[in-house]
Amino acid sequence: MLVALHQHVHSREWKRHMAHLLSRRWAILLMMLMPVLASLACVTLLGGPSADTQNSDVISAQGDVVFGPGSFNFPQPAAGLSDLSSYKATLNLSFNGTEAGQPSQWSKTYVMLSAQEPSTRQLTIEKTGDNPDPDPVFMAEAGGAAYERLGENACSANEIDPENSLAVAWEPAGFLTGVFGAEEVGSDTVNGEATNHYTFDERALGQLDIANSTGEMWVASDGGYVVKYVLTTTGNADYFGEGIEGTLTWDYELTDVNQPVRIKLPADCPAGMVDAPQLPDASNVVNMPGVLMYDTASSLEDAAAFYQEQIPNLGWELSGEPAITDGMVLLDYTQGDQVMSVIIAVADGVTNVQINLNNSQE
Repeated sequence: MLVALHQHVHSREWKRHMAHLLSRRWAILLMMLMPVLASLACVTLLGGPSADTQNSDVISAQGDVVFGPGSFNFPQPAAGLSDLSSYKATLNLSFNGTEAGQPSQWSKTYVMLSAQEPSTRQLTIEKTGDNPDPDPVFMAEAGGAAYERLGENACSANEIDPENSLAVAWEPAGFLTGVFGAEEVGSDTVNGEATNHYTFDERALGQLDIANSTGEMWVASDGGYVVKYVLTTTGNADYFGEGIEGTLTWDYELTDVNQPVRIKLPADCPAGMVDAPQLPDASNVVNMPGVLMYDTASSLEDAAAFYQEQIPNLGWELSGEPAITDGMVLLDYTQGDQVMSVIIAVADGVTNVQINLNNSQE
């Protein structure tokens, strides 16, 4: 299983594997425990993370799976993040052991910057050691566009897919494993946040007799989100998969909570989504990073007049004189380091509007 995780780090399936690095035996027992887990999750989700649950005794089922002896349950480590205006999340995942009898050591560091207004995110992935794909990864979402750059390849942009957004597929806290039965050990201040401190072992992860784990987590006293999470798991083929044994470590920290974050796109990234008005009768609309196209029944003159009035109101300045012919109008505008070109043309009695957005160096 670890091989699959290691080789397919860019896969959208990776998140699910990371959250449930468990053996087939545990997966079967998990299905048997669904009613118990669902009731625990409801208590936590409805009331927020709390140490005052009623499950203070060790939970067991079929005499086979044992959970931790503590009273704290936290099934969703990404809980509470959506209530923050901004933050920086850092996860270092490292492995030290053997694969197929050969030494294996690697690490991956994920850094997520997130802001709510305007909605922007940035994720970088840096890798060291025995990685089959050592290239760094850059991903970002801004202005409705999703950007990606792998290694030295060119930066690309697409419209954001809500079902595979960074928040859904790549939130670092989402890679952490939830716990059942952690023990509270006191209060601490971590990264400037007042937190409740908990410890746990393999029992709280449902891994008794499968792997040996030691973990700590610090949860914000006000807000209920994870501020710090450290987990070390040592196992063999029963946990990692055939031919693999060693130690896997998660080290997660949340910083810069509700502080300004700045996202910077690589210089070669294409322009984002076109933020420009459309004529009321726009049809056959195509909107993608850098290009907005549609048809209209408006005349060439009326369409040109519309954009000559509307675009300057958005803070753009006309660049040069408009280019006008019998069948086409070209309007160029600039704003900062971006250029917007409005091309209006008539063909077969239909007026077509195409708005291109480019960075000035392009």
